[in-house]
Amino acid sequence: MFWSSSNNSNKTTTALSLVPSGTSPISKVTPEDFTWVCSGAGSETHTIYFRLTDGTFAFAQFAWAKVSISTTFQTNVLIASPGKPIVFETLSNSKMSIGQDKISVVSEYIQFIFDPEMKGATVIYNNNNKKDPITMTITSKFEAAGYKIGDGYNDIAGGTAMHAFYPRVKVEATLCGKGSTVDGTGTGIFIRAASSKILPFNIGSRWYLSLTDSPDFYFHVLHYITPEKYGGENISQAALIRNDKPAVYFYDNVVEIDKLDDSLNSKYHVPRQIRYTLKGRTEDGKAATLQYTAELTDFVYEVDVLGQLNRVLKSFVQAIVTSPYIFDFMENNATLKLCIDGEPEQTMNGKSFHELSFMD
Repeated sequence: MFWSSSNNSNKTTTALSLVPSGTSPISKVTPEDFTWVCSGAGSETHTIYFRLTDGTFAFAQFAWAKVSISTTFQTNVLIASPGKPIVFETLSNSKMSIGQDKISVVSEYIQFIFDPEMKGATVIYNNNNKKDPITMTITSKFEAAGYKIGDGYNDIAGGTAMHAFYPRVKVEATLCGKGSTVDGTGTGIFIRAASSKILPFNIGSRWYLSLTDSPDFYFHVLHYITPEKYGGENISQAALIRNDKPAVYFYDNVVEIDKLDDSLNSKYHVPRQIRYTLKGRTEDGKAATLQYTAELTDFVYEVDVLGQLNRVLKSFVQAIVTSPYIFDFMENNATLKLCIDGEPEQTMNGKSFHELSFMD
């Protein structure tokens, strides 16, 4: 979830465009990619998304943002268990404490504590509300190597925006909320996002995040479109992590939307279908294409972004973005079709979580 000052530049230069011809655009992450800088206007987040074997989907996020004179520390959590009420909570924190490793972070309500060798992280959340307690204890192990596109940094309107991923994470979690407790294991993804001199409503006007999991693979795609005033550029990255097979990375991607629904929100026509056409290569160099028509069948939650902000930040954002919203969906019967040079087409089935962020 989270969002500048802009300057006279209206150009977008993507990290992908700076990769030298003939070299792989996929780079390994470094500890510096996950370091909290928290300087000047910008935003930074740690987020873990995961699904447990009982079907429960959850995420936990800590976000730092600075706009003008306002600095915010925010936690966002979701627990969506089949047949149970949705648990969603956003809380403002009064401070943050960065660990000696400059990667771990602690606030009143959440802790992200990283393994010294960057092999995993422990996340602990407690809203400290005795009347309506929500708690999470998450132990994660990074099963796939972390990656980014090029050096990770996209230059947008004179600012920078970066995403880095640990694209498959093994999770053990205990989740409590609305009088219910879930305890189990599962699979997920860890995403680091950071921007400097620019915030998300100037980075992207439309964001599409899709996460698909099964016992055999984990897939993600993050695709966003920069505002028209900054070129309307598509910035996209995706990865497919398969059991005992080379990972596949996608960076030449096209997104098309359909089945617009005007019943969910008074401002936006929300797509209920997203068609992904993704091109890239396996980690051993074979050309690959993935086709995925995502059906956003099960609406989970809508977040009115302005409603979650403090008064100063809300006034600033509202002056630039009329009504930023986030829409979450589930899909229980996702079908992905993978073509790798020299291999038969593969059909893969799983369950998906989709998050759409509209910041027009």
